[in-house]
Amino acid sequence: MRRLILCSLVAGLSAGNAQMVGAAHGTALHPKPLAAFSEASKARPIVPWQGAGSGLTASYYTNGTLAGAPALRRVDAAIDFNWGKGAPAAGLPDDNFSVRWEGLLAAPSTGSYRFIAQSGDEVRLWINGKKVLDTWEASRGSFRAASSVGLAAGEKATIKIEYTDAEGDAQIQLMWVGPGQAAQLIPTAYLYPLGSPTTPDPAGVSMPVAATPAPTTPAAAAPVQAAPAAPAPVAPAEKPEPKVAKAAASVSKAETKVAKAETKAENKIEKAESKVEKAETKADKASAKVVEAEAKSVKATTANAPAVVAPGVYVLTSRTTRKPLEVIDPSRPNSRAYQQAVAGTVAVDGGRSSAPQWRIESLGNGYYRLLVPGNNKVLEVLGSSTSNGANLNLWTYYSGNNQLWRIEPTEHGYYKLLAKHSNKALTAKDSIEGGLQQWRYSGKENQMWTLQAVQAEEERMPVGMPGRPGIGANNMSIYPNPSNGIVQLAYTLPAEIPMGWVLYDQRGAAVRVSDYRRRPAGNHHQTLDFTGLPAGDYNLRLTVGATTTRQQLQLRSSSAQGVPATSNGN
Repeated sequence: MRRLILCSLVAGLSAGNAQMVGAAHGTALHPKPLAAFSEASKARPIVPWQGAGSGLTASYYTNGTLAGAPALRRVDAAIDFNWGKGAPAAGLPDDNFSVRWEGLLAAPSTGSYRFIAQSGDEVRLWINGKKVLDTWEASRGSFRAASSVGLAAGEKATIKIEYTDAEGDAQIQLMWVGPGQAAQLIPTAYLYPLGSPTTPDPAGVSMPVAATPAPTTPAAAAPVQAAPAAPAPVAPAEKPEPKVAKAAASVSKAETKVAKAETKAENKIEKAESKVEKAETKADKASAKVVEAEAKSVKATTANAPAVVAPGVYVLTSRTTRKPLEVIDPSRPNSRAYQQAVAGTVAVDGGRSSAPQWRIESLGNGYYRLLVPGNNKVLEVLGSSTSNGANLNLWTYYSGNNQLWRIEPTEHGYYKLLAKHSNKALTAKDSIEGGLQQWRYSGKENQMWTLQAVQAEEERMPVGMPGRPGIGANNMSIYPNPSNGIVQLAYTLPAEIPMGWVLYDQRGAAVRVSDYRRRPAGNHHQTLDFTGLPAGDYNLRLTVGATTTRQQLQLRSSSAQGVPATSNGN
């Protein structure tokens, strides 16, 4: 009997020592049978964490620059959209819109993640405040891969995606490549709306804990055969007792060591949790500062920017070159098409300036046209090109989308001018780089302009203009007549009223047409450039309101009067 007790104590001591070794290697510190510990020490697969996300907070804007207040705000379950040529939602345009998705991202396992954006438009991506993908100025393509980002399982990282669609098909899909995984769409379960990274998941959803393996049932003891009758037992000697006492002391020491190990492990866990809480507090403060800075930026932009540009005459100056906007008329390469029909100088803040002027007129739909004063030509993108680097041009206004501009404030009192047909910005480059061009807006300073309102001098008749009254109800007169192609047209308006003119050839075909717009009451004149037309007789018709006045005009070759055809008549 004493032998049986001794064997049991020795077996218990061995199991205790085995548990201590296991604790030193990170195994659970709670006592368990030796056979059970042997099974628990085997490698077990870790079940990935299934999150409880519902998607990201999405803000949709009716412009391509994420400017102003969003027209729509909602939670999108995943970044997986193919809108085609349609609008993302009611109230948003088919083209020239932008979206910002914000929120939190939880990784299913610890490791390095690479993000891929599948889109033909511009995309920017931030993870934990660090920009990892930016195609705003890159060439168009379908797949864009970001640099790798390290994520920890069960921890939420901040994520922000910005997307803008200019024209054509609109689509975007955000995927990731995790440890040991192929590229796949980021599931909704790992995406959370805007909030603190420390916000707990809904009740009942948490990180799974690996199940404790069931203790292995000891094998049934082998049946013991009946022993033959033994002689009467002899009283055992008392010598084995000291060994039993030593075994019991060893067990006690082992239990003490296990208790100390458990205490140290608990202390380490508490310290680690304290560090995590401090880090989360810092992250919350940093997020709050970012939100506050963005709010201040939006507030400052809104406070400093006027709602609309008032119609009038302006000098537009580039922020980088400090030179005024100037386009040479391609049909008259040796002259400036926007020289005044009168003195050619304007008053700027009380001083005198000969800077080129532009008359900005609103079309009432958020777009403007930039007219040459004293002329019917407007600023346009040559050939309606939508390519980066397309040149600017002057042409007669015909309501083309390449002749219409959206004027929006940027920063520090500067403006950007975006062509309606391409949504690309008027950009000032030096002569080596091609001069004035259109480029996709990227916030560069050479895409920013000042708008300086000017006061034109009072109109007066050019030298040599006859002082006698003209014909018709509006005193229409043209001079010189005959002309080499540069004609001065004078007329009088009794009130602010729409007016325009048309030049017809001998067959009755219209060969030159002005725009039809309101002008103020008083005496007016315009310099009309008919150079390039064949010599012959023409009919100039002036329409004021519902009244039309006709006058014959004879054009001669430029050599007939000894004046070059490129002269502007001033």
